[in-house]
Amino acid sequence: MDTAITSRDDVRRVLVAGDTHGNTPWVEGLARTAFEQGCPIVIQVGDFGYFPNHSDGPRFLTAVDTACARHGVEFWFIDGNHDDHAALAEHRENAAPVALTDHVTYIPRGARIRLGGLTFGFLGGAFSVDWRDRTHGIDWWPNEMTDGSDVARLGAAPLDVLIAHDAPAGLDLAAWRLPAEDQVRTDQVRSFISTAVETTIPRIVFHGHWHHAHDTELSWIDRVTTERSGAIAWQSTRTIGLSCDGDTIGGWLILDLATLDIRRPTPPDTGQIAPSPTRDEQEVEP
Repeated sequence: MDTAITSRDDVRRVLVAGDTHGNTPWVEGLARTAFEQGCPIVIQVGDFGYFPNHSDGPRFLTAVDTACARHGVEFWFIDGNHDDHAALAEHRENAAPVALTDHVTYIPRGARIRLGGLTFGFLGGAFSVDWRDRTHGIDWWPNEMTDGSDVARLGAAPLDVLIAHDAPAGLDLAAWRLPAEDQVRTDQVRSFISTAVETTIPRIVFHGHWHHAHDTELSWIDRVTTERSGAIAWQSTRTIGLSCDGDTIGGWLILDLATLDIRRPTPPDTGQIAPSPTRDEQEVEP
């Protein structure tokens, strides 16, 4: 079933951000950069750091809202695996965005939004490969994984842009070998993302999760056309991965909605976002 579409056709540019992990200085920098770059909205691809029942969670959310109010921007996020899925459970099946504060909005799985004349689809969720180091009900939940019902809510109508947390299958992103049971669950989620991509055929897919910035043309066999014509037909979509907080080059980009052109940070831009004071990137797990 296709979901209702909320329209914001006044938007011309957006800032797309990778995983932020509750890093307050980093997100404050993103809000400032969005304002400086003429972007009224930051779209964040999951692992935002939404933990309202943790001691620092409300403080982080208030800080993000305050920074966005100061710079006149909105902050939209989808759920990653490292967000509170118990707190988000009541919102995950909504068809429309959910305002958590005046300037911070959660975009549920399967939602569609018109921005600048383009149709955006949103599909959160992923499997935590570091689940063994986490505590059930505290910072890990089994329902973190994307499933078939999420893809069904997204619907089959074409998209211009898909915002997902995990990457579609077919991209070699892991820099290490996963345990067999983790690989199975990771592959399951990525197959659902691939189903969404192959069904809606977006012009661009953005994702995070793997903390690996890349720009790849993902191709697959168009089975319907191939079966009908008897000759192999291909489809493809540009797939862009973003890194995470602390990466001033791969952690964000600007998307022009009129042309779908992308402007990436260059060394002079790095002063616009505060470096992470707390994270050691080599210890980060998706």
